[in-house]
Amino acid sequence: MPWTYYRIIFRLKSPLHVGYRKVGNLMQTRPYVPGKLLWAALTARLVRDAGRGAEGRAYREIGRQIREHFRFGYLWPSLDEERPRFPWECDAFDYLFLGSYASTALNYSREAAEEGTLHETEFIAPHTRTDEPVFLVGDLWVKTTLPDDLADWERALGQIRLGGERGYGWGRVRLERLEMERPTNQEQVDRGTTTAGHQWEARDDRIVITVPKGSHLTAHAIAAGDGAVGGLTGPVEPLVGWERKEDGRYGLSEKVRVAYAPGSRVSEMITEITVCVGEHGVWQAA
Repeated sequence: MPWTYYRIIFRLKSPLHVGYRKVGNLMQTRPYVPGKLLWAALTARLVRDAGRGAEGRAYREIGRQIREHFRFGYLWPSLDEERPRFPWECDAFDYLFLGSYASTALNYSREAAEEGTLHETEFIAPHTRTDEPVFLVGDLWVKTTLPDDLADWERALGQIRLGGERGYGWGRVRLERLEMERPTNQEQVDRGTTTAGHQWEARDDRIVITVPKGSHLTAHAIAAGDGAVGGLTGPVEPLVGWERKEDGRYGLSEKVRVAYAPGSRVSEMITEITVCVGEHGVWQAA
């Protein structure tokens, strides 16, 4: 089998802001960690640990290797280190898991707040409002044979930081466990169950997930163009963000895809859909 399946469990140690959108003066967070965020964090950690943090070329090369040899699932909050808590299953999700922090710039010459700078940043809290610790759980598939640059990925994964506002101490996580599936026969090696309860299967060089009717997506799924997934209902949004270019500078994504957002549902009119996990954990038609 070319892939090894791992279950990831992080303990959230500080507020986590995953950029979503701005509503008024509130910067909202996504209630999950996309695969692209994990890819970027692991890339940065491996490059810097190798002492190549000032080389733009190193980020591009290591990032390319990770995209080729890793398939990420999205991370979702959990209270028991096992079962993810999804917003569509928990009416009190926002109350339990989300908080916000208000701040403003100061005008020292006037000894007052700078006009128009008051803003509020939403975050996933490291403890719920009932003071329970918050974990992040998800799936990871890694090819069994890796290039030398990725050999130390397990140690690097235990030292990543996630999301925004990291300069203020946000985004700290502790890797609690990295559970490798240990099958008893070859039939079990090539397939299994994801953290969300969906069936997955290794088909040649792909990871294929089966989602039954009425179930919710736990990752983005391509909605238009090549790889579009049919039979879904729900909101769509563009997949766009800041990326490092060939010249080492940052800019908006050159390739923008439209995708169904996590939480969209598989139509009741069909039996199931099958998707393959693409780069950065985005689902596309199998």
